[in-house]
Amino acid sequence: MNSSKTLYQVTVELRRDQLASRIIPWKLLVETNRYYEIKPITGPVKRLYKEKLNIAVQETKHYSDGTLAISAFCQEEHIEDIRVYLIEQLDSKINNYLKDLELNKQALCSKLAIKSYT
Repeated sequence: MNSSKTLYQVTVELRRDQLASRIIPWKLLVETNRYYEIKPITGPVKRLYKEKLNIAVQETKHYSDGTLAISAFCQEEHIEDIRVYLIEQLDSKINNYLKDLELNKQALCSKLAIKSYT
């Protein structure tokens, strides 16, 4: 890859009942055997290790205010595949949250049932 290439940051965000995605181009400044140095239109230079290309990164660490976001860097030809992959990752994260909440609810219900008998 030469310095005229562009990598793209694909972000998928779920906010309450709205699913949105955005694609931000990052100009490739330097490529080494291990990493890319990339820069958005405005903002600082970032070092992206090659093994992190096409890998999802959780933007929101916890579910808060009805918002979850996830992103990944990729080449232009992979944008749509990465977008679908990110949506699948959000779906999986939501399913995990639902399972955890169900377990918490069961624990509360069993605790309330024990207290009502004492």
